Amino acid sequence: MKVKQIKRRTFLKMAAAAGAISILPIHFSLREFSRAAENSPIKRIPTLCNGCSNMCGMYVYVKNGRIWKTEGHPIHMKSRGRICARGHGMVIDVYNPDRVTQPMKRIGEMEFEPISWEQAFKEIGEKLNSVIEQYGGDSFVWMEHGVRGKHYADILLEFLGSPNYITHYATCFTSKTNVWPKMVGTNLYGDHENTKYMLFVGRNFAGGIIPNGMNQIVKAKEKGAKLVVVDPRHCELAILADEWIPIRPGTDLAFFLAIANTLITERLYDRQFVANYVEGFDEFWQANKLCTPEWAEEITDVPADKIRQTARDMAKAAPRAFLETGYHGLNAHYINSVQQAQMNVVINALLGNMFKKGGLLPSAEITLGSLDVEKPPEKEKGPRVDGAGEAGKYATVEAGRGIPQLVPQLVDEGKVKALFIYHYNPLRTGPDPEYQKKMKKADLVVSIPIDWNETSLYVADYILPESYFLERTERPLLCHGHITHPYPQVAWRQKVIEPVHDTRPLLDILKGIAAEIGAMEYFDFTVEQEAAAMIEPLGISLDRLKDAGCLEFPASVEEGMPKIRGNPALRTPSGKVEFSVGIYKVNGFSGVPRWIPPKVNPVHEDEFRLIHGKQPWHSHHVTSNNPYLMAITEDYNGTWIWMNRSRAEKLGIKNGDLITIESEKAKKQINVKVTELLHPDCVWVPSAYGGFSKKARTAYGVGLNYNDFLPAMVEPIAGSVMGQEVIVKVRKGGV
Repeated sequence: MKVKQIKRRTFLKMAAAAGAISILPIHFSLREFSRAAENSPIKRIPTLCNGCSNMCGMYVYVKNGRIWKTEGHPIHMKSRGRICARGHGMVIDVYNPDRVTQPMKRIGEMEFEPISWEQAFKEIGEKLNSVIEQYGGDSFVWMEHGVRGKHYADILLEFLGSPNYITHYATCFTSKTNVWPKMVGTNLYGDHENTKYMLFVGRNFAGGIIPNGMNQIVKAKEKGAKLVVVDPRHCELAILADEWIPIRPGTDLAFFLAIANTLITERLYDRQFVANYVEGFDEFWQANKLCTPEWAEEITDVPADKIRQTARDMAKAAPRAFLETGYHGLNAHYINSVQQAQMNVVINALLGNMFKKGGLLPSAEITLGSLDVEKPPEKEKGPRVDGAGEAGKYATVEAGRGIPQLVPQLVDEGKVKALFIYHYNPLRTGPDPEYQKKMKKADLVVSIPIDWNETSLYVADYILPESYFLERTERPLLCHGHITHPYPQVAWRQKVIEPVHDTRPLLDILKGIAAEIGAMEYFDFTVEQEAAAMIEPLGISLDRLKDAGCLEFPASVEEGMPKIRGNPALRTPSGKVEFSVGIYKVNGFSGVPRWIPPKVNPVHEDEFRLIHGKQPWHSHHVTSNNPYLMAITEDYNGTWIWMNRSRAEKLGIKNGDLITIESEKAKKQINVKVTELLHPDCVWVPSAYGGFSKKARTAYGVGLNYNDFLPAMVEPIAGSVMGQEVIVKVRKGGV
């Protein structure tokens, strides 16, 4: 499908023209201006990328107040001198003509009028006060991608008396973050560079790129490490792998149980580690001793001998071997996602690799300070409106993540009356967009985006445009996650250019609203004051951090299980790795992982499981209105859905054909890529496309999105959306 409306060349012309006119002094001739511009110095400013949630360190080069180019920060642990395609593309998006350029107020079904910031603050403040007075603080919800705005949102929530902070993580990784703190007391990450064996299951490092993560994997392979990828699709990481094992989607849990069965029955596991540092081993084994490789073969479509050999190879390389701890891949996709996350802990513990070089290590830590500011007086709050972490149906769901897919229903039921949606587009990145549109029924919906995303266009009463990431300064951050690095780092996103449009950073937006609702005294600080207070314990100056962008401190990660007086001291009830989770048992679930089949399965010849994933040049939908990145999509037929060749032939479908995809929620058409590189039970679609906001012209009408076909569901333990529990019918021809 062709990219529509705005081509890259058109975009460049518009951006260049707008920029040149805006900076041309009226007393200059064009020739004088050109000469002065040519001789203008180039500034190199360190900041943090916003192309995805990794927030890699980067340098941005600026000339005449305009962005020229970018490159990776050489120190930052995620980038190490490299930036991926998303980073390069998103830098120039500051000039995208589809940005929201000033505050907007809805005046019709799809009509908005521009208003001043003062009018926006006054009207929003009055409506918010009215909602809180009439329905109470519990009727207010703050939703965001998470967690960049949480520090400021918490002040507003506290002032209003609401406990309802909700993130997008139910669509991403809530099973992992629910399980690891309960079983290990912390998160651990693969020491990719120093390992001998890496098993990646449902995790595509080369699709959701961390530049230095890929660098570490390549270095490990150069030193002889083995890389095995288990995935229904031959993903980008599989290109580098020694072996690709195509698995039936939704059955990774059975594969893991059989790996553990082999390790235990053949006495290949680290018995000393288990004896000293594991609690609940016997309970786990009694529940799963019949989960043999032969049992798993029938479920997973992976030969028993292959499962057994994989377990033996890992054990031979242990403890310098690991099962990658994962991220988006398996941790929000299935009804058994929590159990597969538990098995990730179990297998790594059986390998005895935790807190060991070449195995799994914790993040490097350093303590930051905080600004001493006046806090709102405590107010009595009711239970969370989504029930996350509350006694009852969702008691085990993390309250800090929430259940965003319930919000439209809660609005429809009258339980949510006011809704602020920050840096988040649930109408496109959440299940069932028609269901998501129920949020419009709230008395007040405020969207704080960069561009005209679907949520803003369809449900917001007011749109308050945030300054682009290159136009704003934020609080300093500790660098961690995904990969290991022994040295703690602090990095700072800082303003690179002045705002191109009439936009504001989040703190200033909330200050404006706070002034109208009587909460200004709690936002009486600047981000620079916050930054200075945060780095004070580190003995560095703000100017030093400003110049460097990222600073590294002495190593804080050491090998070895944390101990106190010789006893294991993990932050779990026993101090050990716990194979059985007590709070799961208390709430009626199994404490140890057990086999749970997928919620739905394809049955008929024309039925397939719909699975999805990232492409290396897109971050789900957030990058899909970028003309440069969409040009890559156009070059590679990037919107096409993948289908296994043998299944396609049975349906008379050839490569490039137009086909119809249908579920109970939607019927859409798309071109198909016919390939042997996909398990026959599924079709795979990239997660970036299917834009339906007409004001986001590059993304509009390009490709389709898996969320169109997915009903809103809640996995009962971690609250995920179960994003791949959907079966679609496929036929040749268009709708």
